[in-house]
Parts: sequence; C-alpha cells; structure tokens
Amino acid sequence: MLRDKNKSLIVSHLTLRKLIGLLGMLLPFACLFGGSVFQNQPVLDSISAYYHSNMRDVLTGIVIGFSLFLITYNGPEHIDSIIATISGIAGLGIAIFPCASRTVPSSAVGMFQLTPPIAGYLHYGSSAIFFILLAINSYFLFTLGDKKNWTKSKSIRNGIYRACGLVIFASLITLLILTIVMGESLIATAWTFVFETIMLLAFGISWLVKGETLFTDKPDEERFDFTIVQKKIK
Repeated sequence: MLRDKNKSLIVSHLTLRKLIGLLGMLLPFACLFGGSVFQNQPVLDSISAYYHSNMRDVLTGIVIGFSLFLITYNGPEHIDSIIATISGIAGLGIAIFPCASRTVPSSAVGMFQLTPPIAGYLHYGSSAIFFILLAINSYFLFTLGDKKNWTKSKSIRNGIYRACGLVIFASLITLLILTIVMGESLIATAWTFVFETIMLLAFGISWLVKGETLFTDKPDEERFDFTIVQKKIK
C-alpha cells in the first residue's frame, strides 16, 4: 500500500513538471491565435502586450497557472525548490504588473492601478528575473543527478537542458542588445514577441524532458559511475 502511494506521488510530481512545460509553450500561440482570430490583430510587439487585447484573461490565467505550479514545485534538492519558488513569484509579478499600452499610454494599469512607467519597470524587472532563473534552473540544476548511477539517457537529457538554458541566455542578451540599439523603435517590431516565444519554448522543452516525457531511463539501461569517467577525462 505504501509503495503504491509513493508511486502515485512520483507520478503526480512528473505530471506537475509536464504541466509547467506545456503551459509555458502554449502561452505565445494561444495569445497569437486568439488575437488574430477573434480581434483580427497582427502579431503584437510582445507577449505581454496581449494584456491590452481580448486575450488578457488567457494571458494572465496561463502565467498565473504556471507561476503557481512553480511555487508549489518541490525539487530533488532544496536549491531546486528555492529557484522554482522565486521564478514563480517573478511570474506572478509579470501578470500583476502589466506592461504599458501604446494605445492608452496614460491610463493606470493592473490590479493596483499603477502608472504605466512604474508598472512597466516592475513588469520588465519581473520578466528578467523570471527568464534568468529559468535559464539557471535548466543549465545548472536540471543537469545534476546521482553521478554514481549515471545512464546514457541522462547524458542526453543534460545536453537538452544545457541547450535550453543557453537558448534562453542568448535570447535575453539579444533582446538587451536590440533594446539598446533600436530603443523605442523596437516596439514597432515583433522581435520581442519572437524571442519571448523562443525562450518559452526552451523553458517548456526543458520541463517536459524533466517530466520524463523524452529520453527516460529504461529499467534495463546500463548504469555507470560518472565520477570515474570524469577522473579519466582529467
């Protein structure tokens, strides 16, 4: 009975990871589809800009959804839970403090009815923290594991985690460069939306793999002591 209960908890834990990944990947496409079909909008300059469209409820709902999942996530190590919790809080900040609107630039926004500049600073600050921590989580934490019980599948998964982390870091740096070079004219393009989508896809893939959707360890898979391999390489 106890064994079945533990197995159920493991399944729920893996399902939580998959839900986090799926919600992240769904967000940009849900906003793009809903805005295009139901409001006949072109691609907006950022995912956050859909707050000021017919997709506001979908945007905030999905962001709050995966943010709460992150806050309640308990990783294998204490640091995993800390990073996930802070990421979730930053995600809530993205939803609670919306970006300013080009159509109504002077209107108070969000549940706290803050002025657009203040809400914008809090929004973009929360976004930066959110994506930086997601990259750290993927590149540094997901790649940890029992090195004395290593598998080839774990090595493949680690390659995916690192690739996803690097994609998020590279996208953030590219957006920063574009912001410096283009200034406010960046708002007239969809580059922010594109790179935000890329980061969310990388985030989603990373969590889906962590949820054992792909490259799972097989019961009969050969296991080896990775610490010995590292010593030989050195």
